[in-house]
Amino acid sequence: MSESKKKVLVIAYLFPPVGGSGVQRSSKFVKYLPQFGWHPLVLTVKEPYDFYSDESLMNDVTGNCTIYRTISIEPMKWVRKFLKKKWQKKLSGENKKEKTTLKPGFLVKLKTYLLFPDNEILWLPFAVIRGIKLIRRERPPVIFSTASPFTDHLIALILVKIFKLPWVADFRDLWVDRPNFPKNKFRLFIDRKLEKSVIEHADCIITATSLMAERFNELYPGGKYITITNGYDEDDFNHLTELTPPGDEFRITYTGIFNKEQNPQLIFSALKKLIEESHEVKEKLKLRFVGQLDNPGDLENISHFKKLELEKYSDLIPYKPHNEIIREMLEGTILLLFVGEYPHNEGILTGKIFEYLRAGRPILAVVPPDGLAAEVIRNTNAG
Repeated sequence: MSESKKKVLVIAYLFPPVGGSGVQRSSKFVKYLPQFGWHPLVLTVKEPYDFYSDESLMNDVTGNCTIYRTISIEPMKWVRKFLKKKWQKKLSGENKKEKTTLKPGFLVKLKTYLLFPDNEILWLPFAVIRGIKLIRRERPPVIFSTASPFTDHLIALILVKIFKLPWVADFRDLWVDRPNFPKNKFRLFIDRKLEKSVIEHADCIITATSLMAERFNELYPGGKYITITNGYDEDDFNHLTELTPPGDEFRITYTGIFNKEQNPQLIFSALKKLIEESHEVKEKLKLRFVGQLDNPGDLENISHFKKLELEKYSDLIPYKPHNEIIREMLEGTILLLFVGEYPHNEGILTGKIFEYLRAGRPILAVVPPDGLAAEVIRNTNAG
């Protein structure tokens, strides 16, 4: 590390080698902060319960930061392993007597009342203790936390109250107003209080979309909001410039997970109708889903998919490392973008859309017509 670089304590539960879309924002911040004169001291977890691992993402951060990993208590890690096993058995045809939707059980239901604001809350005491030691030894002049999970912000809040340091809080997602927020008054009251405390104590709030900033400003007026959207990293594409879609098939590619709130069954039905009405489409169409059609424990989407007999036209591919996902985008004829129907969905602008744009393939977008995603696609003539 150059002596001229200032240090910044970065608090990020989601950090390589954790995979998935959620880690991209934190890893890219850390990758490029040194170019602006900052050396990140990353406080993260040793073994998160997150479902995916992607060692290729370590290439972004190795040499650009100093990483400090702490232990954590992860009750949901074991629950998720159990659900994954059940999901795999159901998918393979075993346990046919089980219901389509696998009930997560008593412990998962209790997490609404015991694990808040999110499942990662039991990392907080370990992270705070390590953060105190780091600040005393390294003396960073500023703290940067990124969420979700929102536990990251609570850790930063405690450290800021102890050391009185400037604090930048980054929001990739809305907190209480997010689609999967637990629908009960107890959680609404507690989380709104926590959200307010974080935003009032932070010196600067970064949001991933302008509508997110507007929503926070409605609730907590102030001049501390700025927007830094998600994007793409040219380095991820440089070595794949010669890839093109296969000429013998019309490939519709989707990368990622369809979560419970998205409900893509309408899309599946539309694709089935398209196949039935066009012999040419039926002969050449290939649906390529890279990731998962359901979260572990939920089988509604895959069950509907099988019921429509779409498997014969499809490749269902498990999660791939990010560099291979970029390859999948470049080899698609059309890229599918989908935003579910839920409150505040017009403000969703995922990192995926920017990577789709960079891939240069037409985008089949099922998104709110008056939302940010639709606006970007119209302005770039990408649809």
